[in-house]
Amino acid sequence: MIPTVEWGNLSPMKYDQSQQLLERSKKVIPGGISSNVRALWNPHPLFYDHGQGSHVWDVDGNEYIDYVLGRGPLLLGHTPEPVIEAMKAQLDRGMHYAGQTAIEVEAAEKFCELVPCADRVRFSSTGSEAVHAALRVARAHTGRKKILRFEGHYHGWFDNIAWNFAPKVEGEPRYLPKKQPTTQGQPEEDGANILVLPWNDLELVKKLFDEHGSEIAGVITEPVMCNNGSILPLPGFLEGLRDLCTHHGSVLIFDEVITGFRLSLGGAQEKLGVTPDLATFAKAMGGGTIVSAVAGKADIMDRFGSLTANHSGTYNANPVAAAG
Repeated sequence: MIPTVEWGNLSPMKYDQSQQLLERSKKVIPGGISSNVRALWNPHPLFYDHGQGSHVWDVDGNEYIDYVLGRGPLLLGHTPEPVIEAMKAQLDRGMHYAGQTAIEVEAAEKFCELVPCADRVRFSSTGSEAVHAALRVARAHTGRKKILRFEGHYHGWFDNIAWNFAPKVEGEPRYLPKKQPTTQGQPEEDGANILVLPWNDLELVKKLFDEHGSEIAGVITEPVMCNNGSILPLPGFLEGLRDLCTHHGSVLIFDEVITGFRLSLGGAQEKLGVTPDLATFAKAMGGGTIVSAVAGKADIMDRFGSLTANHSGTYNANPVAAAG
């Protein structure tokens, strides 16, 4: 006999306030949302009122367990008291100076203490910005233009790297498949210096380096494939990338926007025992504050300090974000 489930006082969720806000929002915000990924929520994009711990409430009073952690940043949950208190203390002293602060130095020192590759670190606001900075300084350091990226990995929404995120593979070769844009409005020429391979196939990477090694400025990869399923690197794959980049003078870049401070305090590079030349971070490193970072070896990162490679931003190392 199948047991009867008693649902007690549970009733269907209502979304009236969210629906009304969505229609109101559509009149002033395209699609009613400020990030296209939010269009994927069912039954429609929700509007939230507050969060506490592992739970979040929408404007209709529906309560949810936030299994996606605010799409990644909320490793400590919603409104963690130590973070909130530190940010409040900084708010009382000022929100923004467009200059350096002691708290920025403290944050950078702690960052470099924790992350294996981090001789130096520069702060930005978003993961996409951090990736853009990493690609730029890799090219400046090597004097080369080509970047190898892998199918299915996500490195932000900028035109120069947003290729083959969810590629159509019917009839495409595994070696250097056709470059496929992520969106309309993405010029083909922005992918001219991007090389694409499937992930976890070290033999194809070796072939590419044999043919184009002197042109490749860097290889960017998620150390664990996170944006199209959680897929671990095959044994020896990351180590192989490390060896190839070292041999050919290319820069190995780990995109740790998702894995950083999550797989371990030192990120996937610490957990998996492979140290890149550069790495990018966001999401969990800020616990919900608006902050990202590019970190890496001193001889590469110091090109920012010498002003030979530009890295700028009005809100870089914002003191409230640094406090968080």
